[in-house]
Amino acid sequence: MIIERIGDREHAQVYNNMITKREEEISAIEKRITDLREYDKICKQRKEQLKNTTQILDEILSEGTISDINLRMLVKRIFIHQNEDKSLDIRFEMNGEFNGTVSVFIEPTEELESA
Repeated sequence: MIIERIGDREHAQVYNNMITKREEEISAIEKRITDLREYDKICKQRKEQLKNTTQILDEILSEGTISDINLRMLVKRIFIHQNEDKSLDIRFEMNGEFNGTVSVFIEPTEELESA
C-alpha cells in the first residue's frame, strides 16, 4: 500500500487515511489482546482460590458431618441480631470466596419458642 501511495500522488491522502485507520485498528487489537491476557491471569487466580474453597467443601462432604474444625475453616464470624418481633437475623462472614447473599426465613420451633 505504501508503494502504491508513492506512485499515486493524486490519491496519497486516501492511502494516508487507510494507513491511519489500519494503525488505529492494530492499536485497538493490541489493547484487546493485553486486556484478554490480564483477564486470563485474573481467571487463573480466581480458579485457584475456588479450588482451595472446593477442597475444604470436599473434605466436609466426604466426612458426612460438619465438625467444629470444618466450621471454623469455612466461617470467619457469625453475626446474630434479634429483631423487635423476636425474629433473628443471622449473617455469616465466610473465610472463602463466596459471592451473593441468601436470606432464609426459618419458622421457630417449639423448642426455640420456649427458650
